[in-house]
Parts: sequence; structure tokens; C-alpha cells
Amino acid sequence: MEHECMGPKLTQAESFVLGVGAKMFTIAGPVILYGTVASAIYGVILWVSQQL
Repeated sequence: MEHECMGPKLTQAESFVLGVGAKMFTIAGPVILYGTVASAIYGVILWVSQQL
């Protein structure tokens, strides 16, 4: 008995989950980067203001 496909078959649900996950990280990447850079700049400003 031969199988049509030896690898795992993706269902519509798996494809949707993987698609949404990929799109979520595409959107979240710049947000995380902006938040990290903004918090670093804010930290430097606070440090400088406390030194004065």
C-alpha cells in the first residue's frame, strides 16, 4: 500500500495559525525595536538629569 504523501499534510487551521504567527512577528518586530530604543534613550535622559 503506497501513500500519496510521505510528509505531514498541512490543514487549513495549521496554515492559518502559521500565517497569522508570521504576520504577527512582522508587525511586532518594529514595535519591539522602537520600544527598546525609546526606553534606552529615556534611561540615558534620566541618568543625565540625576547627575546634574
